[in-house]
Amino acid sequence: MSISKTKPIPFASAISPQFAILGFLRFRPMHGYDLQHHLAMNLREVWHISQSQTYNILKRLEKEGWIDSTNQPQEKRPDRTLYSLTNIGRTEFDNWLYTPTPSSARAIRMEFITRLFFATQISKEVCIQLLQGQEYATQQDLERLRKRLSDIPPSQVFNRLGLELRVKQLLSMLEWMDTCEPNLLHLT
Repeated sequence: MSISKTKPIPFASAISPQFAILGFLRFRPMHGYDLQHHLAMNLREVWHISQSQTYNILKRLEKEGWIDSTNQPQEKRPDRTLYSLTNIGRTEFDNWLYTPTPSSARAIRMEFITRLFFATQISKEVCIQLLQGQEYATQQDLERLRKRLSDIPPSQVFNRLGLELRVKQLLSMLEWMDTCEPNLLHLT
């Protein structure tokens, strides 16, 4: 699969930990408690999600057909539910994985770092492909913002300040992306 350069990118407010949950299930079936544990151990600084939020997302994903659940009886304890990814869920996750993240600080911090985490579980090549695709998408957004900034008259101080901040954020994100590759390649 390759990076999508034409697929519409959702607004940052649509950011949800559902793909982080799907990502863990992509590699093996898990119980809700195990999912919560893996989220906390691997992505605690990215996603702040409670156990009840995890279970609510699991219920919604099952309703959408992205995951299946199986009850596993336990002696002298309540049944445990084992969740696994369906073919639809795997397709949705893979489509998400290879789509560049919107160029906002929040989206890069949450979605892109999550994508990189799961890319390290797949291969070095996928990590590099994601980084290159994100750098390209961010560079395109930077050029678009710079053009908009050049069209705003100096008298519109606050419009200029807002765009100048966004330009500086994108420049900072691109600089950060340059540091990612050396840090990631030893993980794969």
